[in-house]
Amino acid sequence: MKYGLIITVLCALTACGQAVERADLRLKYNEPAGNWNEALPIGNGTAGAMIFGGTNKETLSLNENTLYSGEPSVIFKDVKVKPETLDEVVGLMKKGEYGKANEIVRKNWLGRLHQYYQPLGDLYIESNREPSEVADYRRELDISEAVARTTFTQNNITITREIFASHADNVIVIRLTADKPDGLDVNITFGSQHPTTGQMSEDGCLLLKGKAPGYVERRSFEQIEAWGDQYKHPELYDAQGKRKFDKRVLYGDEIENKGMTFEARLKAVLPNGGKTDLTDDALHIYNTNEAYLLLALATSFNGYDKSPTLEGVDPSSKTNTIITNASQHNYITLKKRHEDDYKELFDRVKFTLPSSEEQKALPTDERIMRFAKNSDPSLAAMLFQFGRYLMISGSRQGGQPLNLQGIWNEEIVPAWNCGYTQNINTEMNYWPAEPTNLPECHEPLFRLIRELSVTGSETAREMYGRRGWVAHHNTSIWRESLPNDNMPAASFWPMVQGWYASHLWEHYLFNADEDFLRNEAYPLMKGAAEFFADWLIDDGNGYLVTPAGTSPENTFISDKGEQASVSMGPTMDMAIIRETFTRTVIASEKLGVDTGLRAELQSKLARLLPYKTGARGQLQEWAYDFKEVEPKHRHISHLYGLFPGDQITLETPELMRAAETSLNLRGDEATGWSMGWKINCWARLQDGDHAYRIIANLFNPVGFGNNDTQRGGLFKSMLDAHPPFQIDGNFGYTAGVTEMLLQSHAGYIQFLPALPNAWPEGAISGLKARGNFEVSLEWSKGALKKAAITSLAGQTCRLRASTPFNVINKRKTIATSAPLESNGKTFYEATFETEKGMKYDIY
Repeated sequence: MKYGLIITVLCALTACGQAVERADLRLKYNEPAGNWNEALPIGNGTAGAMIFGGTNKETLSLNENTLYSGEPSVIFKDVKVKPETLDEVVGLMKKGEYGKANEIVRKNWLGRLHQYYQPLGDLYIESNREPSEVADYRRELDISEAVARTTFTQNNITITREIFASHADNVIVIRLTADKPDGLDVNITFGSQHPTTGQMSEDGCLLLKGKAPGYVERRSFEQIEAWGDQYKHPELYDAQGKRKFDKRVLYGDEIENKGMTFEARLKAVLPNGGKTDLTDDALHIYNTNEAYLLLALATSFNGYDKSPTLEGVDPSSKTNTIITNASQHNYITLKKRHEDDYKELFDRVKFTLPSSEEQKALPTDERIMRFAKNSDPSLAAMLFQFGRYLMISGSRQGGQPLNLQGIWNEEIVPAWNCGYTQNINTEMNYWPAEPTNLPECHEPLFRLIRELSVTGSETAREMYGRRGWVAHHNTSIWRESLPNDNMPAASFWPMVQGWYASHLWEHYLFNADEDFLRNEAYPLMKGAAEFFADWLIDDGNGYLVTPAGTSPENTFISDKGEQASVSMGPTMDMAIIRETFTRTVIASEKLGVDTGLRAELQSKLARLLPYKTGARGQLQEWAYDFKEVEPKHRHISHLYGLFPGDQITLETPELMRAAETSLNLRGDEATGWSMGWKINCWARLQDGDHAYRIIANLFNPVGFGNNDTQRGGLFKSMLDAHPPFQIDGNFGYTAGVTEMLLQSHAGYIQFLPALPNAWPEGAISGLKARGNFEVSLEWSKGALKKAAITSLAGQTCRLRASTPFNVINKRKTIATSAPLESNGKTFYEATFETEKGMKYDIY
């Protein structure tokens, strides 16, 4: 198969980029954050903080990525797809009665919202000196070392704060310094939106102890009652459907004492002496010029299937252990351990795009505002690396996967629950993990998939009466696998397991790890394929289709003029099933297992409803050429086969043209994350200038500057604005830039497939291609100058470029490219065998 032929290129900066300028990797500002979206994020994969950079009062908004409302017992499970109801829905749709069919799905096949990611609290560092004029203010985040700094002069004293979140020691470290011997005089306090108590520990630490809600619901009472969904919310309604409370966030006795407990523990170290006064509410530090604070966060979470109240761990024991262990090191050692751990991941990829020195000297927010009129390639490169920074900061082995806002959230009732939106957003979070050389950061998602397959097996059996496992549009730390409430367009989407299977398969392809395929990926892929095999039905014309599906969050207009979302065999359903069956068959053959299932999948593969082209030349979004209610809809789900899939390539030119037409019909302006997806799609179409047009749109200042449009873009902090904040757009952008520079999904490795005219010069090293190859590229005047590849698995390598090249190994030419015509373009290709661990230069 094509995946066995893949190989790629690596070149250390010494070989490919020695003369290239040092990358610009500092987000910098001349004023404090005015709100949470402007603060700067730090994280260690478990604990996170948003740093405001205030002068008289510094604020760190704190998160711990296991802190959610609820617990397993609040999951609503009374949802079933009864055979007679399924037959009724299918029968109605075959008659064109989509409105009636959708109403049956809404009333019978949906549950309620999952639970909510929670803020932990805030840490305040407040000066005891009289406020005065501030000079020489600077706030920055250096993503090359994952350290945030704030410095300013006030009262003739220069204050510097240096803050980082150490994965090595699982602690947030805050260093405070002054340029005068007794320049520090600060009070340190905690605050939280949750019920909490302050406490002084026996070993001199300041503690914050609290409890998260046992239940949260963002739907209004009026919505729930209009839908007749009171029975789905026994926490809020009695058996007669009467309200129990006048609120929808329940704590303690209101909810049978359910809910996680949490603790923040802070210890101060004064290396140069000084004084501290500690009470239950505050820590006073004074008469010194240096102090550093160790901050640990923990919750009672003890697994997705255990009550944090009845079976939880002791957060106090966890924070005490963290602080005790971190206290063994001084500040210099703590910082070195942090930087060594972080740089081992971050430094794998170097990326430079040149901008002028004048541009690089500007504050980051000013550069964002100028981007549309003045191309700033270095800023584009920094946003790419910022995505990798967020990945390392938010997703580390042993932690939870990145949710809709990564690990950063300030609200008890956040937008869309701040959980895992699995019809695009969670998957987009992890698009850069493999190609930008961060496979370790993928592990938390793999654990979510394993856990979700357990609850999803129950849902497949109890809700659907099918084999395998299934999950829907949303989940949380409790791994809910049933549909959400009342809106079939989003909630009824039993396809998650197939998309997640693609992440497992891609990890195998990028790392050539057969043990991973055998022991982790294949069993989960098999379960996904089994559910789909049981879910398919004959459409009456000999094709197999899903009996009821949606194109996520989009709606169509039926021939009768009705607006609906549920139909048979929507394009994304069929693309995901085709992909899942194909890859499960390949894996089964490679591992020599499950011949019976393999034969079943091969038989059904041949009967799957194919892609269709509509009257406008577009790739149809549904099995029928329906009109969209919203032609510019943010989702482009029917293009799954183009990206992130591999079914639509240069070798399928008719489908490529149809996909391009679809993208043009959708338009370029969109929400932040949607632009991330479009960048990837235009890169796969090998139109670098159009991909760059979307990039320029993404650099739309949101909440600052003179731009008052409501479309997506970037906050001052460079976090993605849907709006509101959604971190997936950051990762979609980073993945998209990678696709513009390197592709390996179509059976060969292609250099610079979608290089825009705006980036005529540049260099990148350390990218990964399928087949377990590291690749480095350098280009000049818009053309490849040189490249290098290191083979980490010893597989066959097939390379493609737009200009002729030779492959050099041990000073000998081992392959010379030959011209190839494909889809009206001339490329140059060479195929050669590689040796594991060997480097190959391309000129």
